[in-house]
Amino acid sequence: MPDLHTEPSLAQNAAVSCVLGIDVGGTKVAVARIEGSAAHDGVEHPTDVDSTDQLLAGIEAAVAEVVERSGPPDAVGVGVPSQIDFASGTVLSSVNIPLEGIPLREELGKRLGVPVYVDNDANCAALAEAQLVPDAPAQHLVMLTLGTGVGGGVVIDGAIERGHTGLGAELGHVIVNGREALAATEEGFPRPGSLELKCSGTGLERAATAAARANPDGALGRVLAAEGRVKGRAAVAAAEDGDSEALALFDHLGRWLGLGIASFVNVFEPQYVVIGGGLSRAADLFLDTAREEAARHALPALWERTEVRLAEGGSNAGVVGAGLLAARELGAET
Repeated sequence: MPDLHTEPSLAQNAAVSCVLGIDVGGTKVAVARIEGSAAHDGVEHPTDVDSTDQLLAGIEAAVAEVVERSGPPDAVGVGVPSQIDFASGTVLSSVNIPLEGIPLREELGKRLGVPVYVDNDANCAALAEAQLVPDAPAQHLVMLTLGTGVGGGVVIDGAIERGHTGLGAELGHVIVNGREALAATEEGFPRPGSLELKCSGTGLERAATAAARANPDGALGRVLAAEGRVKGRAAVAAAEDGDSEALALFDHLGRWLGLGIASFVNVFEPQYVVIGGGLSRAADLFLDTAREEAARHALPALWERTEVRLAEGGSNAGVVGAGLLAARELGAET
């Protein structure tokens, strides 16, 4: 895990304490000692999702490795891809990992013997990205993570905005196509017309596969015939090769993303809107379109004060943000 360095800013709290950041994902658990906004002595293990006990044991083992290298921490921050009751650190909803209903703050606190603070992983990433802008730290920032789904984090006055009980800032569930949402008959989430269905890797695969079925002789159609579906990577490759059908998919994705960005600019008036997640690696195919669409729909006085940029933290953002969370919360309690 490479070091992630920025100028010290909100890292002042982290400088007086030893904190660890933990980023729990569907495929890997990353742990590192966080100093300022840099990750050190990091380890990564595959996520064991067979059971809650095995997942917690895997987190504990990864922490033990870092402690052996760095010494015992004063506090630990944890980011998970779940809805969190922040005050208690209880996981209320979790799709990819077996933590639903688990009082994670309490359980890990018992295992690790230090204060533990738990938050949504996109919130942690936003906290890290606020340290990576040119005039860090950003006091007002919106982050969107375009991955399997669409996650979001909001920084207001330099702190994570979580809503009433910590469940807020689910930006991927904002509706960008009201007609589609109103016409939907199925239940459940994510809803038709939502940013998540329009701008996630899952949404891209769905749209690409549908386009391939409609044109079996095209480049995407040939992928469908060979593989049974069109994954996001195949859609990206086809677009980068200049296939008009694939390029149209990314044009649509960019326009939906632009509508979402405009909504967030109008509501939050951020200094920065930061785009991260796996799909952001293909940003050349859609980000300019997203900016153009956002400029059409955001209020001009707000838009001219907002910069839309790609995330800088990469795969380290979650673990660094979790450590910054621990430093902040520990400082607030002492």
